[in-house]
Amino acid sequence: MIREIRDIDSIKGLIDYLQKNLKKGYKLDELKWALISQGHSRVSVEKAVKYVTDMIGVQKTKKVETPNPEVFQMNVQVEEKKSFWQKIKDWLR
Repeated sequence: MIREIRDIDSIKGLIDYLQKNLKKGYKLDELKWALISQGHSRVSVEKAVKYVTDMIGVQKTKKVETPNPEVFQMNVQVEEKKSFWQKIKDWLR
């Protein structure tokens, strides 16, 4: 029991990072590999992932619901582009 508490204290930062980013909608596997690639040991990352999945009940793959984008139509009038010589000709008139 004491060892578990010591382990949790040593990986508290990882646990907070995982919880915060899971709430943002990131997948657990993506976060796990991001932490490992940032230099955290695989063992400490696995302990943090196990703690988060066991104690909080987070699923390993969480679907993020994306809202449907609103579709709107813009009425933009595009002016016909004049050539360089046409601009000179108009300027001299």
